[in-house]
Amino acid sequence: MQILTLWEKLNEYSLQFRDWIFENYRNPLLWVGIVVGGYLIFRAVYSTLNKD
Repeated sequence: MQILTLWEKLNEYSLQFRDWIFENYRNPLLWVGIVVGGYLIFRAVYSTLNKD
């Protein structure tokens, strides 16, 4: 029962996030934030996987 509730919450949050993105897709700061956030995640994962 808990997993179904968690799944429903995640689905609800993803729909809210999608609607927020659709409302703000013209905002250049949003896209800069997405690109910078993606770069930081990539850099962290890349440096973690390439430890000597």
